[in-house]
Order: sequence, then structure tokens, then C-alpha cells
Amino acid sequence: MNDEVGASMPRAKAFDSAANKYPHYIGFLGPEVPSAPPASRSQILICDPASGRACVQRIVSNLARRAWRRPAKPGEVASLIKLVDRTQQEGMDAPHGIQTALTAILVSPDFLFRIERDAEPRNATATHRISDIELASRLSYFLWSSMPDDELLSLAETSRLSNATVLDAQITRMLADPRASAMAENFAGQWLETRNLDSVKPDPERFPEWNTELKEAMRTETRMFFDSILRENRPIAEFLTARYTFLNESLARFYGIDDVKGSEFRRVELSKAERGGLLSQASVLTVSSYPTRTSVVLRGRYVLENILGSPPPPPPANVPPLDEETTGVAQSLRQQMEQHRANPACAACHSKMDPLGFALENYDAIGKWRTMDGKFAIDTSGSLPDGTRFNGPADLRQALATRLPQFAEALTRKMLVYALGRGLESYDRRSVNSILSNWEKKDYRFQALVFEIAHSLPFQSRRGEP
Repeated sequence: MNDEVGASMPRAKAFDSAANKYPHYIGFLGPEVPSAPPASRSQILICDPASGRACVQRIVSNLARRAWRRPAKPGEVASLIKLVDRTQQEGMDAPHGIQTALTAILVSPDFLFRIERDAEPRNATATHRISDIELASRLSYFLWSSMPDDELLSLAETSRLSNATVLDAQITRMLADPRASAMAENFAGQWLETRNLDSVKPDPERFPEWNTELKEAMRTETRMFFDSILRENRPIAEFLTARYTFLNESLARFYGIDDVKGSEFRRVELSKAERGGLLSQASVLTVSSYPTRTSVVLRGRYVLENILGSPPPPPPANVPPLDEETTGVAQSLRQQMEQHRANPACAACHSKMDPLGFALENYDAIGKWRTMDGKFAIDTSGSLPDGTRFNGPADLRQALATRLPQFAEALTRKMLVYALGRGLESYDRRSVNSILSNWEKKDYRFQALVFEIAHSLPFQSRRGEP
């Protein structure tokens, strides 16, 4: 069994059940016949295929419509029926023939890709509105990360979905559906970079608290926090300044918060200034750190890019790294960074990034609160480029909240990229400005951004590619 005891035994003794334990026999039973067919079977076989060809055609047509997210053409259905006929000619029954047709449906490019037809695919200057069928898929993958349901697809098939009133009603319905939690999983994971939690590897010697349970608790906190702001249609300022979060006992203990018992996550009101908003959540702080230490550069860049929408340029080549061994021992991290900024090639960007990162230095590399960096007291003072002063994470949160229009633009751009599945171009600038203007009138409530994007020209149109 590749264990030390077994490896050291003589071969004859290793297979002596009195001296060693080893698998003596492995058997497999089944498949078991269920007492009742699974619910998925009734969703596929919507009538009895033994009743005749009309039922088989109805089943195949319905499967193709749902999988391809559009009505199947008569010729396509006829080709699938031929597969059913061929299977039956080989001696199998109608359900096996339908299984063959379903296999063909699922390997089709129409299922594997979201195909949008363009009248002028090579003309990059020609813009046209997408069809209602294409709009249904864009909307469902935007809000649910999945295919349209029957109601959405039926409205699209009758060309009613592009009606503004109908579209608004569908967005409202879809946001209330449990499937809208996909935005908290996928969009939030992309925007906040929390999907990188699976790839970070904090040093176990420096951070012995780190384990899979803590990592998943961090992820759950941010997902539930995002989901609550979306579903309750809260103002986006709460992403920065909320005085509540979602915790279970283990994460609350990690944060130093009492009176949270059990493994179940629940909303917790925050009484201390140490925590509040996204920038105090351990998931965000961990993905913006190195495995061995915090990074004012990574965290400063994170705030510039994801909150303020003004990422710095790439660093120049041949920049010397910090001395990991002396950080917190011979010098504080702040002293090392001040020496680093003495290089004129580095100063321009670091003067913007570093103060933001230093404001978050009270959190270690996995988000635990601290007041010392090694033997040095942490200095969290700094200022924004406009001169707004702050000292510590609570001050930083309030300072960023005064720049709400800038945060709104950054969030708009991030969500528009997610909704479109492409980067933004110069010609999208006018649409972004229009979205922001309309959104400001609605007090920057989160769902209002979803509605504005779904009604925007880029979301409902496409152009050719050169």
C-alpha cells in the first residue's frame, strides 16, 4: 500500500493477512435499477416515444431547441430523426434512438458555442442589432451563466423580448431567481479576483491558520456579501463602507469577532472599525498578497484597478526585488519601499500605489489584523492623488467613498466586459458615459447597473470584425 511498514516487510509476509492489512478483494455491483425513473428522464421524454413518429419528432425538436437556445430548423430536425431511424434499424428501441440524437445535439457547435449571426462579418464599421434569440442568450449568460429558460426563449421566439417593458420584466424575474447567484460566483470572482484563491499558497510556517476550511470561508463571505448587495439592490457605496458582512464561527474567530457560533454563515453587524466593506475581507487581502508577506504594491495596484479603474503601467525592466530576509527585521516594509521609490523610474507609479497599500498593512498576508510588522510598528498613513489624507483602512474606505463616480465607472467597465465577453473599445466610450449618467440618477443602486447594461447599445448590438 506504499506505506513505510509495508515497504519494509518481506514480500511473503506483506501478503500475510495476519501480519499486514491489504485489499483482499474489490468488487463492483450494479448498475441498480431505480424504483422510479429520474426526473430528468421526464424532461427529455416529454411524451411516450413508443406512441409513434410524431412523438419522437416532438422530443427531438424540443431537445434541439433547448440545447441550441433557438428553434431547430426543419432540415436539422430531419437529420436528427434519421439518426433515430438508423438506431432502430440496428435493433434498438426508440429511447435509444433518441439518445443517439441527443449525443449529436450535444456535440454540435450550436451547443458548444454561442453563435451570433452577422450579416456583414468582415465589415468592422457596420453595426446592427442582434436578434431576440441572441438577446435571450446574452441575457441568460450575463445573469445566470447558463442557457435561457423556456419563458425567456418563448418571448424571444415571438420577437417580444426586445420590447423595453418586456425586457425589464424579465430582468426583474431573473434577478429574483436563485440562478442569479451565478453573478456572485462568476462576475465577483472575476472582478475581485477571488477565483485566484485556489492558486494562492500562503507559507504554512508563517501562516499556520491557513487551511482549506478557512479558504472556503473567505470565499463564501465575499460571495454572500456581493449577493446580498445585488439582491437587495443596495447602493454600491456599501461595497466600500458596509458595516456588516457574512461570517461563520471559524471566520469570525479568525477576525477576532465574538458571539458567532456554528458552521452556518449569517449576516453579522460590525462594531469595530477594523472590518468593513470589501477591502477588509480576507479573500481580497489574500489574493493581493505574496505567499510569505503582504505587498503594498499588489494591494495598491488592486485598489487602483478594481476600485478606482486606473491601473498603473507595467513596471520597468530589471527592477531589483525587496530583500525578503530583512523585511520586518532590519527594516520595516515601509522603509524598504521608500528606498525603492528613490529610483525616479519607479517613483511615478509607486507614489500612487504605495499609500493605498500601506493603508491596508494592518492586515497580514491572509487578512488577519495586526499592529506590528515584525518588530516595527505599522504606519498606515497616506493620501490619495488629490491630497485626501487617511490613516488606516477605515479612513481609506471613507476616502474612497468620496470618489463614488470614479468607482462607479470602474465597476461599469468591469461588468460591461463580463456581460459582453470582450474587452471595451474606444467606440464603447459613449455607451459607458450614457450608462453612468442614467445610473447616477438612480443613486448608484446595484441592480440599476444591470438594467442599464442590458439596455445598452453594446449589449443589444454587434459589429463585424476586420
